[in-house]
Amino acid sequence: MSSLSVADKVLLEAALGMSGGYVLDFSNDSFAAFFHDLDVDIYDNERYPGFGDSKANRLRALWRSGADQEVAASIRALNDYIEAKRSTGFLSYEVTDESMARMRAVADRLASENPADDKAPTSVSFTTEATVKDNKIQIEIHEDIYSHIKRYLATEDYFHAVEEAYKVVREALREKTGSEKATDAFKPENQPALFGHAPIGPAEKDFFDGVKYLNMAIQFLRNEKSHTLATSIERNLALHYISLASLSYDLITRYVSDELIEKVETLITEERRSYSATRFYPAFEGGQWLSRLNLPAELSSPSVRRVLKEKWLSEADFTRSYDHSNIVLMRLEVVADALSKDDVDALLDLPTVDSNGYSQEAGTELFLAYMKQEYPETISDRAEARIATG
Repeated sequence: MSSLSVADKVLLEAALGMSGGYVLDFSNDSFAAFFHDLDVDIYDNERYPGFGDSKANRLRALWRSGADQEVAASIRALNDYIEAKRSTGFLSYEVTDESMARMRAVADRLASENPADDKAPTSVSFTTEATVKDNKIQIEIHEDIYSHIKRYLATEDYFHAVEEAYKVVREALREKTGSEKATDAFKPENQPALFGHAPIGPAEKDFFDGVKYLNMAIQFLRNEKSHTLATSIERNLALHYISLASLSYDLITRYVSDELIEKVETLITEERRSYSATRFYPAFEGGQWLSRLNLPAELSSPSVRRVLKEKWLSEADFTRSYDHSNIVLMRLEVVADALSKDDVDALLDLPTVDSNGYSQEAGTELFLAYMKQEYPETISDRAEARIATG
């Protein structure tokens, strides 16, 4: 949501001639093309919901839901457009120099208060949990490693538990980079595959190098064992080795790239838009729609699904439009196995009423029924009551 004030909007609407639903002298096509050049789909009702379809209403929707940076860029571009029209004598009504100066001041203020990020791309990550109580640290072993070695831990076969934990790390390196050898796997060209992006600045480069050296240390520890017979390992030492393997695995699998996120989100959005409102809900019931989705292979990883769950939960918004609420719930059904009871209850706490006083929540009862059917442990008494009254 942009930071435009009411006074800003009054000024802009007057300067842009928006009282009759128009914006300057744009036709529908030229208006769409103008914003397309700014990388803004001004007619995207999901991204900029509400108000209506006139040019003035689409611009108002951008002002309400757009980020400050894109709103600032559009105001500057519109100001440039006015100047060009004035210089050629083709502007059909008067826009004063003062109005144009104030428009630029608004754009400059938005841009300066919320500067564009000069940091890492929006790749997201999730790290396994660690807690401290007094002088004891409790570390959650990454689920991919634990599921692979728990049979060895159950029999106290610590040698093979350590060896197999290392194998999981090596296999992850090979899958992501084509090489399990750390000196090759962590070459600069492989950093986006491992970390979601190339390092931004010296601090992040040092961090990436640290992860490389951690993997190299683990490989040396593993090599020491590979040259000896399978003998018993003292339990505490074995658990330290396993925690190192878990940390290493965590650091090379916790990132999900922008490209993968965009691909999955686009697939889900396009699937929703392939249905009319009346056809969608029968397909959504019981998760039937999922069988039509051809998801990327990377989503088979529990780590990836957990990262996406955290991202999509943090972005969940039931105040924009019915369609957007549908998409929120569709995303969460894709990663339903990563959801907890607390996650599901948190959704029920989200606001659902838009700025005009209308509820935009849609499909929640069907989503809860699906979760009850597939993952009953995620349904609290509160969610059960919501299903019963839906």
